[in-house]
Amino acid sequence: QSLQIHLRTINMKAATLILAFAASASAFVPAQQARTSVATNMKVDEMPGATGPFNGFDPLGLATLGSESTLSWFRAAELKHSRVAMLATTGYLVQAAGIHFPGMLSSDVSF
Repeated sequence: QSLQIHLRTINMKAATLILAFAASASAFVPAQQARTSVATNMKVDEMPGATGPFNGFDPLGLATLGSESTLSWFRAAELKHSRVAMLATTGYLVQAAGIHFPGMLSSDVSF
């Protein structure tokens, strides 16, 4: 009885290891994607937010990559990162002005 339970436990462990290795190996297989390049209908100069003197400032040519949804994603990511950068700058300036939160992070380190 105990030998059967022991063998069953070993078989289950072996099966679990085999499945785990198979699942981890599939993580390194490159995904099959159709690569299509679609020119955007909107020129960089005509996009909302394009202002002078650098109407079409795109030195890396990112506006011509992918589709219109790719360009929209790039613009949304740029807005998100710029907002985070503005918050970080504001936080730095507030701390440099000597404004600190009350309280202690630990016994000898304040906010």
